[in-house]
Amino acid sequence: MTQIIAELLDRQEILKYLTGIADVEEESDVYDIDTDGWIETGDNGIAIEIDSERCLIKYELWDGAPPPLDSWDRSWSGSVRFASGKVCTLSDYDGNTAYGEESLGRRSTLWQVTIHRKALGHEEFTPDLVGVTLLKAQFWPAS
Repeated sequence: MTQIIAELLDRQEILKYLTGIADVEEESDVYDIDTDGWIETGDNGIAIEIDSERCLIKYELWDGAPPPLDSWDRSWSGSVRFASGKVCTLSDYDGNTAYGEESLGRRSTLWQVTIHRKALGHEEFTPDLVGVTLLKAQFWPAS
């Protein structure tokens, strides 16, 4: 049975138009990737297309494939290599804004990743959280 190694919550709200997750130290092609849906990977980055004005992201590190989350609105799975092993979230609302830097703990690693998305509505939370999109990015080393 797989186990979670670490949970990394970026408490800073990503404002207007999340662009993706990119390597902190290496150049990524996040802005050049055609998402053809809502997510696609490229060199040192994951392009994410969400029409939400407010997002929060949580990174999870696992020792293997995590169990499925059926209660979220949408999920995507794929693989990506991050050269430095350090990632941040990007928004292009006010230039190229980077949010939070998190370490995945390994350099030049090919990661399997699943990203889950959930938009909060009136029935779930207080009015100040309505319209926030939650993302959970789960990473584990590819075998």
